[in-house]
Amino acid sequence: MYASAFFMYSLYISPSFCLNIKAYFYCTFIMTIFQTIALISLFIMGTWGTEISSNDTYGDIKYDFINLYDKGVSVIEITKKLITEYAVEIDSDDDNHNFWFAIANLQWECKALDKTIYNRVKKIIISGKDIELWKELNASPEDIAERQIALTSFLQKIETEKKTIHTKKVEKFSDSIFEKGDCLIFKLYDDDYCGIFVLEAEKKTKSGMNLIVVTDIKKSEKPTIADFESANVLCTPNQVALNKYEPKEDICWYDATNFKKTNVSFKKIGQLLVENSYDSSKHYVSLNSWDNLKSFQDHFYKHQEKEKWNKHISLKSIRTIPKKQANDSDSFWQKLKSFFQAK
Repeated sequence: MYASAFFMYSLYISPSFCLNIKAYFYCTFIMTIFQTIALISLFIMGTWGTEISSNDTYGDIKYDFINLYDKGVSVIEITKKLITEYAVEIDSDDDNHNFWFAIANLQWECKALDKTIYNRVKKIIISGKDIELWKELNASPEDIAERQIALTSFLQKIETEKKTIHTKKVEKFSDSIFEKGDCLIFKLYDDDYCGIFVLEAEKKTKSGMNLIVVTDIKKSEKPTIADFESANVLCTPNQVALNKYEPKEDICWYDATNFKKTNVSFKKIGQLLVENSYDSSKHYVSLNSWDNLKSFQDHFYKHQEKEKWNKHISLKSIRTIPKKQANDSDSFWQKLKSFFQAK
């Protein structure tokens, strides 16, 4: 309190002191502006720290480099490809150093550091060119000091061969859990059986997807193939606006990688022919959890079954090709056959 009083008294009785205080705040304000400009300059060039990897260029190159390396492309070929693709960055004063630092570090990680690349990086660091660039961008003295430490540490690291090589990630592929056309049943909360149908089954893909249709089958006795032949797709309420719902067919994709986590006990009772083909990237683009097959139906039959949905889609209509379309196809081939026979 006494210090504050003294400060206010000094301002009142000493104009020179007042001027000094104003000058102090003015200088502080100017320094803050310069520091802000420096930070903006660094962010413009995609840099958020003083480490070798603390910039956008490094992140982009690492992603491309490792992606190719994991696919079995040699380090030499990867380097050639990236030099071509990042020609703009190489020609840029701001990104040139970041590019070569990234290449050198990633080659070192793979125990394949090229001597020419190493010498190029060493020259950049020893000559002080990178530090000069940071000074031109008005980096703070603290950041420049930290950058120098990072450069020295980086050069010392890559001077010695890495003990272990970067482990390649082997891309895993999965088959779907169920086969196309499988008729599956399981029990709901009230011990009734329900039926779901496998419309598509992917093979050797990243997720091994099954496209599954929830049918309107719900009965106390075990369903039969005949039940599936006459079944409709279960349509459930889908909210499209506030207090407004529309019926939507319950057809989703389910991936093999999460199947082990499910608590639902599925049982296959047979198969039906599926003439149509479906693609997870084009058709019914919706992914769901295996457990939801039961929980959603439990909720529907407990709370929403009494609501009437004027939408009826037969299971047969989405698993088979319409007769007219099939006949048109047969007619085309018959005509083609007749044409060549006439010749």
